[in-house]
This record gives sequence, C-alpha cells and structure tokens, in this order.
Amino acid sequence: MRSPDMIIELIHTRYRSTWRDWLLRGDEATFSFPLAAPTAQTIARHSDAIGQWLQDWRSWAKAHPAARLRNAQRRTIVGAQEIFTHLDIATINDLVALDHDLADHWRRANARWARLSALPGGVDAERLRPDLPQIVDMDDADFKILLDAVIWFTENPRSGLIIRQVPVLGMHTKWLARNRRHVLACLNITPKPNASAEQPDEELEQSDLDPLGLKALPVHIDVILADPSERALAGGLRHVNAPLPQIDALPIRPETVLIVENKESAYLIPDRPRTVIVHSLGNHLNVLDQIGWLDDARQLYWGDLDRAGFTLLSRARTRLPHLASVLMNPATLAEHQALAVKDETRADPPDPNLTDIETAALTALSTEHGKYMRLEQERIPSPYVLDQLRRAMDGDRSNEPN
Repeated sequence: MRSPDMIIELIHTRYRSTWRDWLLRGDEATFSFPLAAPTAQTIARHSDAIGQWLQDWRSWAKAHPAARLRNAQRRTIVGAQEIFTHLDIATINDLVALDHDLADHWRRANARWARLSALPGGVDAERLRPDLPQIVDMDDADFKILLDAVIWFTENPRSGLIIRQVPVLGMHTKWLARNRRHVLACLNITPKPNASAEQPDEELEQSDLDPLGLKALPVHIDVILADPSERALAGGLRHVNAPLPQIDALPIRPETVLIVENKESAYLIPDRPRTVIVHSLGNHLNVLDQIGWLDDARQLYWGDLDRAGFTLLSRARTRLPHLASVLMNPATLAEHQALAVKDETRADPPDPNLTDIETAALTALSTEHGKYMRLEQERIPSPYVLDQLRRAMDGDRSNEPN
C-alpha cells in the first residue's frame, strides 16, 4: 500500500522526467497514481493498519481538494469494505500544487520560458531543451544578464569587441565562461564539441568567442632570460611578459628551454648560459609550437606531481614531441611523499604519450579507496630541485620520450 508520502515521491519522479515536455509543447495532461490498494485477505488480516491507511488518505485528501481519491469495494469475511485504489489529478497545475517545491519550480519555469520565447529572433525549443534545467535554476540576477546578453548579441552579431567591452551590465569573462553554452542555446547556435568553455574556470579562447562575434585578448607569455648575454639583446630584462608574437620575435637562440608550470618555481632557477625558462602557461599550451626559437633547443618540462600536472605535461608533449620531463618521476614522489597533500580537484586524463617512468609516477599518486595525492612543485626543497634541474640541463636524458 502506498502512503501519501510515497505518492508525492512518484509525483516528483514524474515531474522531473516530463516537466520540459509540458513546458515546451504546452501539453495538458491528466494523472492517475495507483495506491497499491490492499486485497480482501490483507484487509481481513490487518484491519487496524488498513483503517489507519484509509484515515491517512482521507486527511490528506481533505487538505488537497484538487486531487480526487478513486474508491472501490472489497468483499471480505466481515463484509464489504471501501478502499481507495488511485489518486486522480486533473491538470498539471493541480499536480504541482501538491508540493511547494514543485509549484515554485513550475511557476519559475513558466515565467522564464515566457521571457525566453519573447527574445528577438525567437528560440528553438528543442535546441534550448538541454539547457533549461540550469536556466530555470539560475538566480534572478544571472537570468537577467542572460536575457540582456542574448538581446545584445542578436543585435551585434559581429562586434569584434573583447568580453569586457560588451555593454551588458554584470557580464564579465568568468560569467560568460560559466554560461556561454546557455547564451549560444538562446541564440540557436550549436557550439563546437570539446570547447574550453565547458570548464567554468578556464579562459575563453578565440574559437569559443567566434560564434559570439567577440575577440579574445592576445595571449601573453612569461619567460625568464637566464643567460645574461641574451638579456642584453632584450634591453637587460630578465623577466619578460609580452604577447605571443613579441615573444616569438625575441632575438635569442637558446640551447635549453625549461617549461615550468608555476611562476614561484620558475623564479627559483638561477642564471645559466643559453637557457630560457617559459612559465605559467596554464592551459595555453597551444602556443608552444608557435615560438620559433623553441624548435632547435633541448626542451624540458617541470610540473606539479599530480594528475593535472601529468595532463598538462602530455598536452605540452603533443605540441613538442621531444619534450622531456624533470622531477616528475616515482623517485621524486617517494622521497618527498610526506610533503604531499590530498588531491580533490577534477582532472582530465592525459594524452597517450607519457613515458613509462611518468606513467609509474602518475599511478603512484593513487591512494586507497580511489583517492589521490598531489605534490606541488613549491613544496620540494630547493637544494634537491636545483640539483635535479642541473643534472637534466647538463644532459641526463633518462626521462625523454622515445
């Protein structure tokens, strides 16, 4: 026998699976939920429990007059017994009125769909369907930004502006990174697969912005000119941050280029002849095959000993096939494991180009119960780091890809 609470749970399940159909198609529906009514034998054996079940339903029905209990007669050894067999509900509005959360969601969904439907140019209901749950759950401020953004992009499809120049109050780079998919859906634009904007904290690249007619900021590259003679060619600067074309145009020809994941670790490295350090690229690893003076240099990579670090290493190696890693091996992890911490961040799998040593180190990051640890670059003592880097830059090729 189903209690009122059980039926409410069934109503929740039905609503979650079907509310978008009702909303987008304007469907009307009637509903009937079977109560798993007791048999005559059950009534005879458990009369007290059946009486309480009937009383619970009568009390519930009195409090919810829009729903109707369907009844029937059961013949028992003690005579005919009235029981309830179904709960019948005439309309969608009557259905959602049975639960405050459903009523609130349905009201908000209808109000927002009305405003979305009124956007200039119209919206494709089926194109928008996958995004509706997130759009309905947006807070009011974000929903207003969404509407304003869609209107502006409709009127200015090829503005050529950068994100911060778009005159939509409240829209900034991180907002668009989080909500770009919804904006495109409202504009009836299908995004390209695997766009970087699917990750809310990542910067939007030009391919992400093209459908909106926007322009990305030029990528700036951080380099350290560790050779004093090459610094003289760049006005004596040791630390240089400049757009990619200017970095590519530097009049340098290093023998060794060390790519370092984090700025703090890069600053640790002392002067060294014919050496350049490239650091803090984040996910902008696509620039690596666009810097000409990298081609003839020995290329090394030092990143965090964590899952994300190995993913970044693999992506860098996809651009630079001869890239060798430094301090990303089981020995470094084992010697400094006491300095590792829990890794609770999400990480994409690496490209399939890690060496056996790197794969072993990645495997060693796994702990019991599917947990992971991470050893950040900065936590490894500097004497050990500088010794290992010196060995690698002097010609130790034990961890270079085949």
